[in-house]
Formats: sequence, structure tokens, C-alpha cells
Amino acid sequence: MYAVYVFQMALLLRNYRCKPSVWAFNQASLWWDFIVPAFTNVQWVQNFRMFEETFDFLCIKLRPVMERQNTTFRDCVPLKKRAAIALWKLATASGYRSIGHLFGVGITTVYRCVQEFCAAAETLLVPELIRFSDEERFREMAVHIENRGGDSHTVWVLALHNPSSQPGKPLLVTAGYYILGDSTYPFRTLVVENAFGRLKGQWRSVLKRNDCDIQLVKSMVLTCCALHNLCEDHGETYETSWDVPEAAAEQGVEEGSRDVRDGLMQYLTYKS
Repeated sequence: MYAVYVFQMALLLRNYRCKPSVWAFNQASLWWDFIVPAFTNVQWVQNFRMFEETFDFLCIKLRPVMERQNTTFRDCVPLKKRAAIALWKLATASGYRSIGHLFGVGITTVYRCVQEFCAAAETLLVPELIRFSDEERFREMAVHIENRGGDSHTVWVLALHNPSSQPGKPLLVTAGYYILGDSTYPFRTLVVENAFGRLKGQWRSVLKRNDCDIQLVKSMVLTCCALHNLCEDHGETYETSWDVPEAAAEQGVEEGSRDVRDGLMQYLTYKS
């Protein structure tokens, strides 16, 4: 009789699974669950730097790497929510704690979302959106600008050949394709204000101090550059309120750019 009782108890214990008291703390995520779905396109741009349509496109692109499945232990954070957490971090440079309170997740979850999002962007976005223009692309740019018709404010893409120099003749800087502009388009304004200025204004994590691991910082910068190009390709709105004061360019860089422009101008004048 005692043996039967022990056997029955063993069966009960075998089939009994102790329910854990806490697998994850319940945190309020009302803002993401109820407020964000009612956002207009203007609100999407203000908060996530892109339209909802572009955000959906981004999630589809990153799905092969970022997709997670629910388990018997707990439900995973949905893909769109994880992408939104990472975008908020890159766009505002807010702290992990404040982002966690906003989205109703833990600090570690925020960090992992940013890390995994940037890793996925490096794998899937950066090779597609950040690449050097080849000769064919420069030729297309030159034809496009030439067909537009030139004026004093036109930036020209030209192909120069024969880089040799002879006594008494202008010195050629290099050969190949060049983006040329008059004094209305100084190199510092053309590159920093129009490109890097928009990058820093749109993605504040590039502008502000970043205390993350150096490898993550590198990944975040690359991701911001890819997101910048993605927004440009999709015609996203850039708010002038995002503009930041232009940082002073190094004098040596500006002078070097001016020398290149002057050398090319002398060559073109000599050829004419």
C-alpha cells in the first residue's frame, strides 16, 4: 500500500510544474499600444523621423534578421516595437531608462533593441544605401545636370582627362569626375550643411555625446547614415526645427578644397 502511494505521488510530481512567480514585470505601454497607432504622418515624422509607410518598409527589410518568435516562457517584443525603440534612441539620443518607461520595456530590452537593429541595418541596409558612385553613376549625374540647363548657381559634374602638368601651364589636381561649384557653393556648405547638417539634425545620436561601447557607436553611426539615405530616397520631410548650428570647419580642409577648385578652374580656363 505504501509503495502504491509513493508511486502515485511520484506521478503527480512528475506532471506538476511549479508556476513561476515572475517571468517579466508588467510595464505600462499605453503610449505605443494606443497613442502611436493614431499618429498622423506629421506626428510620425516628428517622433520617428519618417512616415509610417517608410517605417513599414524598413521593418520588412529588416524582418529576416530581426524577427523573433514567442516562446512558452514569454512573448517576444514585436518587430515594429523593437524597430521603433531603436529609431527613438537614434533620433533623440535619450537614455535607456526614459525610453524603457515610454515603451513599457526594461532597460536591457532597450539596449538589445538598439544593438540588434543596428546590426541588422549594417547587414541589410548599409551595403544597399551607402556606396561610392562609380563612373556610370557620375556620367548619369553629369547628363542630368546638363539637361537641366546651367546658371550661376549650378553645380556641375565634369569629366577631366590628362592629369599631367607642364611648365608654364596650369597644374591639374587629378583626373576623373568632379563636382564643381562657384562661390555660391563652397565645399564646406555643400558637404557639411546640406548633408552632415541634415544627418545630425535628423539623428541626434550622431550629434550628442555617446557613451556606448565603441563598436556599438560605430554601428549606430553607420545605421544613421543608412537611415538618412533611406529617408532621402523616400522623399521624407525634413523639419527645419531639427537644424543645428553649423560646426566650424577646419581651416586646412577649407583651404584644401579651395585649392582643388581653383586648380580645376585654371585648367578649364586654359583649355578654353
